Amino acid sequence: MLRRFINTLPVLLAVTGLLLTSADYAQAAADNTAAKLYSSEQLQQDFQQLYRDLQRGSYNLFAHYPKPAYDQQYKDYLAQLNKPMSQLQAQKHFMQFVALANIAHTRIDFPVASYRAFIEADGKTLPLSLNINGDEVTVAEYYGADPRVQPGQRVLSINGIAIRQFLQPLQAYLAADNATLLDGLTGGQLAPLLWLHHGEQSAYSLTLQQPGSAAPYQLQQATLSQAEQAQHIAANSPPDNAASSEPRHYQILAGNIGYLQPGPFYNIYATTDAEVWDTTEFHAFIDQAFAAFVAAKVNSIVIDLRDNPGGTNSFSDHMLAWFADKPFRFASDFRVKVSNLSRVANQARMPEQGEPDAITMQLEQFYRDNEEGTVISFPLQNSQPHSAERNIAASDIKVFVLTGPHSYSNAVSVAAIAQDYNFATVIGEPTADLATTYGAMETFSLNHTGIVVGYPKALIIRPNGDTRPAGVIPDVQLPLAANDEVALQQIVSYLQTVN
Repeated sequence: MLRRFINTLPVLLAVTGLLLTSADYAQAAADNTAAKLYSSEQLQQDFQQLYRDLQRGSYNLFAHYPKPAYDQQYKDYLAQLNKPMSQLQAQKHFMQFVALANIAHTRIDFPVASYRAFIEADGKTLPLSLNINGDEVTVAEYYGADPRVQPGQRVLSINGIAIRQFLQPLQAYLAADNATLLDGLTGGQLAPLLWLHHGEQSAYSLTLQQPGSAAPYQLQQATLSQAEQAQHIAANSPPDNAASSEPRHYQILAGNIGYLQPGPFYNIYATTDAEVWDTTEFHAFIDQAFAAFVAAKVNSIVIDLRDNPGGTNSFSDHMLAWFADKPFRFASDFRVKVSNLSRVANQARMPEQGEPDAITMQLEQFYRDNEEGTVISFPLQNSQPHSAERNIAASDIKVFVLTGPHSYSNAVSVAAIAQDYNFATVIGEPTADLATTYGAMETFSLNHTGIVVGYPKALIIRPNGDTRPAGVIPDVQLPLAANDEVALQQIVSYLQTVN
């Protein structure tokens, strides 16, 4: 279990919503109401621990942000901890400091419990998400009642501030390796980030522009509760296909094409932390899907990794093994920085009863055998193709892996493996997330506030050995419409030209 996912907020809410209990929500609400405060001394001690342990555990904390600049920021941020703060205030302050590293897996996650408590109490948010492409910022989805607002319209300003300038303080909370990835994370998290930065607001003033129109228009958009937004969605959305609304699904498209959306590479039905990495459900689903494709005698299979948050290769390798024609690994090199911090995190995964998994045991021995602070290539084991009765590599079935700018972490790794080993043809749009990246995230908790801090202990180099920090570039560029039905028609049309 060597690669963890980037938490885009919808995924984070989906996962953590299963794992947080009603008591967690109640506690978060109580904390917000009672404004439990930490002393400046406690905050300073946690902040000192934060910077010290980030340097101890991270493969290279200063890869994208030089140490002299980070040291100065540390002094400035530390100096601001001169008065008591609530948990949320401290988390916001620490999030921004950690995000300076510009490394996606160096981060403090969004305060999900507090946000969920806010939502459960009928908190109101801006009913809007964005697509951000450089200076072009457009409406991605709208959950309000104004009939003028449609996806694709340009967003020129919010509250009278030019849109890119307005987004800057929101992006200060987010960790990303490049501007494209940062923009992708921002667009889908607009409402939660606004809550985090501004708190609840009654309305926002928007300046929008129809495509092809020179005349912008003004909109005073009231914030809405989740129930109100859901009503607007239901009133304006056609009925969903039951299968396509599932996070994992497969179907046979026109032209005898097998379509597979594997969903996240972790257990989406987990009810405890321990179950999140249980592969049983996922492996069974993948076997069922490929068996159905074989029985239907499809001529091609499309594996859709768009909007996929990633997960771990203990899930995705099982899927790849259905069409792999040789042993494979998710990386050509997996360079790990040895630290007692990572060893403690690894030991925490060992079960109280029974044997730990093989990777956990390998890592324990690895940390035991190597000196603190050294960087060593971790010995990766090859994953094997399935046996002939569960492998289509020798058949005439063509496999295509579909990517997009919102394919993240392990989903990018899957595409890189498929491309680098020639297991499949990658189609779609380039990934914003990187194929060679700082990953294998571990966490530690701050002593007083309990805030959880993530850091990458390794440099993961894609299978073909390319060390450049770049995403996966599809073999065939195939931009798709945002509408699912239209996108599937585009996929079918393309595959009919190559089959």
